[in-house]
Amino acid sequence: MNPFSKKATTYDTHSFIQKEVNNRLLNRLDLIKHDKSNILEIGSGTGKLSQDLEQKYPDVNVISMDLSHEMSQVHKKKNYNAKCIVGDAENPPFQLSTFDTLLSSLTLHWCNIDSNLFLKFSNLLIPNGLLLFSVAGPDTFKEFKKCPPDIYEKLRFNRYLDMHHYGDFLLHSDFKDPVVDNEQITVEFSTFSKLMKSIRLTGTNITDSTNRAHISKAEYNIIKSCLYNDASSSFELTYDIIFGYALKPAKTLNKSGKLIKIKEIKK
Repeated sequence: MNPFSKKATTYDTHSFIQKEVNNRLLNRLDLIKHDKSNILEIGSGTGKLSQDLEQKYPDVNVISMDLSHEMSQVHKKKNYNAKCIVGDAENPPFQLSTFDTLLSSLTLHWCNIDSNLFLKFSNLLIPNGLLLFSVAGPDTFKEFKKCPPDIYEKLRFNRYLDMHHYGDFLLHSDFKDPVVDNEQITVEFSTFSKLMKSIRLTGTNITDSTNRAHISKAEYNIIKSCLYNDASSSFELTYDIIFGYALKPAKTLNKSGKLIKIKEIKK
């Protein structure tokens, strides 16, 4: 089962960092001059971003796609009229040129990321369509790197790509003028158990589920001390958030199959 499916019922209670990133993504959408009528959210989870989109743009058609059936069911319980599709971000089940906007928040870093993935997204967009996304960057959970090497090696972390890779992928997959930047968000927890619970109940497991890499009580306490900040008297966890957006060029195919700009057709 998808690890996020197992956390569908607990996700909303502990997904405060995801909600904050959603808000920052929506703020960026406001700043981009772009006409919106049909939006696809890729990796919609329990539907928070899609709901915010519908409230902000009530006349816009929003389709919510997530790999987890359980997550989509939670979304439907909150909004019976939500248009939820269970689908894979790497193989979206839609016809070409269906949407004018693709949004994805903290999902794509779970995919096999390459130029081909972004080319698939480009193909879903109409000319002048917008792709706007957020992903986790390489400094996410950087506090754990303070642990001794022998303990750190027992932990399991996703290998997050640096932001320049996303810019390269966008340039090589039929997008124009990509913009990529990052922000770091540090969350403070009053106890270490709350920090670990926040990670676990939003679908991330940093220990080996097969129990081959057993963490002893002494090692657990060392990890705990490494994440404590004396200055703030709290346990800290940093999220390195990469934001990226790009537009699909205004072009189409002529009879020979050569790409030409739309404005040339209108002459």
